[in-house]
Amino acid sequence: MKCWSAAACSAFALMVGLGVGDARGQQSATADLPPLPPAVPAVAATVDQAAPSRAGPGGGVLATNTDLSLPKSEREGGGGEPTEAAAAAEKKPTKDATKLLMNALGLEESPVKVYGWLQNSFTGNTNGTPKNGQNFGVNPNYLANRWMGNQYYIIVENPLEQGDKINFGFRIDNLFGNDWQFNHAHGFADTVAKLNHFNGYDLAQVYGEVHLPPVLSKGGTDVKGGRFYAIHGYEVVPATGRPLLSVPYMFNYGQMFTHFGALATTHVNDRVNWYNGVVNGWDRWIDANYKWNYLGGVTWTSKEGKGSLAVSYVTGPEQFPRFLPANTVVMPTGSPPLGFNAGRPNQLYGGNWRTLFVEVFTYKWSNTFTQVLESDQGHEGNVPGYGPGGTPKSAEWYSFGNWFLWQFWKTEDRDVMTAVWRSEWFRDVGGIRTGTNMTDNYYEMTLGLIIKPKPYLWVRPEARYDWAQFGHPYSDGTRNSQFTIAVDAILLY
Repeated sequence: MKCWSAAACSAFALMVGLGVGDARGQQSATADLPPLPPAVPAVAATVDQAAPSRAGPGGGVLATNTDLSLPKSEREGGGGEPTEAAAAAEKKPTKDATKLLMNALGLEESPVKVYGWLQNSFTGNTNGTPKNGQNFGVNPNYLANRWMGNQYYIIVENPLEQGDKINFGFRIDNLFGNDWQFNHAHGFADTVAKLNHFNGYDLAQVYGEVHLPPVLSKGGTDVKGGRFYAIHGYEVVPATGRPLLSVPYMFNYGQMFTHFGALATTHVNDRVNWYNGVVNGWDRWIDANYKWNYLGGVTWTSKEGKGSLAVSYVTGPEQFPRFLPANTVVMPTGSPPLGFNAGRPNQLYGGNWRTLFVEVFTYKWSNTFTQVLESDQGHEGNVPGYGPGGTPKSAEWYSFGNWFLWQFWKTEDRDVMTAVWRSEWFRDVGGIRTGTNMTDNYYEMTLGLIIKPKPYLWVRPEARYDWAQFGHPYSDGTRNSQFTIAVDAILLY
């Protein structure tokens, strides 16, 4: 491979080697931007747009749709597939330049797809290295002044076909690397991997699905069952599906990453999708003692395809029937403090209801400039352990985020360079979501680039400034602000 610059060669060499470090996303214990396509079922996966969302037109979450101009729920499976209209308009060649493995094996036409990516990163903290080694608020690249092997990701899938016939599909996402901790589902291999180390594994998605032909709606209905990425918000876990290396507070502290349960996506027409599902909670594996939650949502795409609105909702008991053991390695965000009534029954479990509303609006101002707006509102009653003497305390959190994406260098086969600016406000009432146990307003502003010297090679530098209005959560609780400079390199295969 001929490198486009010395910097790209160096990043690539470091990326393909194993990174050592850790990843987080929950509390730990110790571009291409094409015109907005219609919201209709997805047909074939692609990764050469700008960034994906967690669920998609087909009702799945593909972690490979890189169209950053869409909300998460319209980016199939977190990696999304284009609609029939978009696929026809793109007129892609038989070989996808981002799927090196399938091309090498001559499996371009195989109905079962096998592909993925390797991602390594480095994050420098200008405050120095904190004693705990962590950049508070910066995730999943939260290790200060260290390389991380974030995602060594492998996908095996047979995508659904949209049409007038019943057909079946499946998807399995395997996440190796530091980000196992970021995406961890409580109850799945909790103690297999060592905290803050590269050699971890997460079964990020595993589900089967079926497409039911049109009966009551124009596009039919897709139903999936298993573990899948959540549909709420704009940012996603898969590295190829988000515009920057780091994620905002609203995603890391205010939302779930995955669900286990069933989700139905009804394609009302070519511009509206309707989501309904039952799940066993936020980021947790199978347990017969968990009570079910309801999740739902609707997405709408404007007639001209420039604007898109996604509204999603989830509610249900989100604590645990028993308090977590004192030796729990990865603490789910919003749980009682580690060691509180460890192992004892939680008498308030049925009343620990958590409710979250998320709204995402995207608008394509031109063929090269896109804006994304997101607002979240969350509430949970009777969270044990945070009030005086361990009494229950209610949690509330609110957030607002804005993204600008400008593709200022394009070629026929890809967006060579895209500029990204993200700004955010996150309010944590009571400090339960961030674990600080104090009400505070958190802000972050991040500037970055998506550089694609080759369709299968991405480099994403970013500069990020975080600050808190009242507390001093950064640098071991000694500073009220933090400035980080980071870069990651991604090889698609």
